[in-house]
Amino acid sequence: MAEIQRTKLFRMVKKFDDYDCEFKPTLEDCREVFRIINRTVFNNELRTPDFRLVRSKKYWGECKGDEQDVTKCTIKINRRFTSKRVFVYTVAHEMVHQWEWLVYENMTHGPRFFLWRNELAKYGIILSRKFPNSYHKG
Repeated sequence: MAEIQRTKLFRMVKKFDDYDCEFKPTLEDCREVFRIINRTVFNNELRTPDFRLVRSKKYWGECKGDEQDVTKCTIKINRRFTSKRVFVYTVAHEMVHQWEWLVYENMTHGPRFFLWRNELAKYGIILSRKFPNSYHKG
């Protein structure tokens, strides 16, 4: 566990737990969190997606795979989060979908999706199908 606690990802999530507040991510925030999670959890196997910031009251994030090239995808991220922590959880969630697309050309919330739950939990990231509506201010 001491090795994990020394990672940038673990320290980032821990810091967000301590100083959580409403958060409006930028595209650079999306790319930075993606790079950290990709390096730490996915061994840099995922290609940086096309991030798009959107306004939605229905979801925090959404991953759409490219039918022509399974190595590509678009990840939509809400413009407003109740906290930085929920933002990080959302990016990680969509990255798991991206991994599913890359490996299986399919995205679900089934057993393959939850293969990543324990690995992400090591870094303080909760992998869930969705967060309760009380977390979503849209």
